Amino acid sequence: MRSIVFAVLLGIAGSASSAVYPCPAALSPSAIACTLTSPGGTTTFVVNASAQITGFDGKAGVVLEMTANNVPCNANYDVPLVVSNAAHPDIRTTASINGTCTVDVTSRQPVSIVVVAPSFDIGPLPAPEPPDFKDWHVHAISTTLAANSVAFLPDTFLSVATVGNGTVFSSDSGIGCGSDCTESYSPGTTVTLTAIPGPGATFVGWSGDCAGTAPTCAIGMSQTRNVTAHFSADDSRVVEFHNATLDHYFVTADPNEAALIDNGGAGPGWVRTGLSFKPGGFVPVCRFYGSVVPGPNSHFYTAAAEECNALKTLQALVPASSPRWNYEGTAFATNLPVNGVCPTLSVPVYRAYNNGFALGKDSNHRYAIDPNAIQQVIARGWKFEGVVMCARE
Repeated sequence: MRSIVFAVLLGIAGSASSAVYPCPAALSPSAIACTLTSPGGTTTFVVNASAQITGFDGKAGVVLEMTANNVPCNANYDVPLVVSNAAHPDIRTTASINGTCTVDVTSRQPVSIVVVAPSFDIGPLPAPEPPDFKDWHVHAISTTLAANSVAFLPDTFLSVATVGNGTVFSSDSGIGCGSDCTESYSPGTTVTLTAIPGPGATFVGWSGDCAGTAPTCAIGMSQTRNVTAHFSADDSRVVEFHNATLDHYFVTADPNEAALIDNGGAGPGWVRTGLSFKPGGFVPVCRFYGSVVPGPNSHFYTAAAEECNALKTLQALVPASSPRWNYEGTAFATNLPVNGVCPTLSVPVYRAYNNGFALGKDSNHRYAIDPNAIQQVIARGWKFEGVVMCARE
């Protein structure tokens, strides 16, 4: 009687644990099967099979076949297997035939491994035994199979967020953000994201692990990724007001605040200049305000993180009874220039300063995309401070 021993051990790289996979009964006297299951991510299994062969002194062409999910992964055909016992050539002895296959599993799924070592036993020997029958009196009596993972990479995760009215879809339909904004992927997968603006909106650009203003982004999932798509309403504007009495300028992207100023809610004298620019981008603009007393009775805006953080630090150090800038939050979003140059599809926003601190009056700044408007205040003694933001065209 022959017995089949079939043990599958799975050792995950980076883990001291292993799992034994239960195996069903033998498929036939010379075939066995078992199921491996990937723990997730990408698992590479190296599967080794060994068929024990018995026979009289001689050799035979032996077959060992291995399949994974019905696809051949290794086949040793007509391997010359020598079964030798020089001292007692008429006594059965054993030898082995071995095979190896590599199986890559890229998700949490089972893989059925089947190993077949066909029997070459032709039955009882005739008497007297012809010499050439020894070459073919070979029989597979037991088969063993061992599988170990030689590499394991866990699933990576892609998280998408949107700012403004728009959605993001992935090429594999896994991401549909809005509603489905997180998906797991096998390491090495490339996912293409497409940003689609909603009604009345425009795609502004990516931040995080995607960059640029093109509506598509191909991202390699070599690690967990985070991406944000930014959208802006086509009709939104950062509008400018001027107060001739104070000689102060003020900008706002909030239509409700603009309407309040139009109706006198900020005090008398504020009128629209007719100048504006488009918000939108992936850099927040910090908004600060002094105070009527002790001042400065004005607002200040910056998209430079170091400038914003420095003013926040000063706010924490300077008492409220002294003049200081007080952080009010994010006014709108924009993009930043690189070496004073704005990226394509954007226009520079210039800033001028009334030199109020040196002159002993409330500081005030003007922000405009019209260089003529900036030149007008420079001609009156204001200081030019360069390109500080990049507005959408």
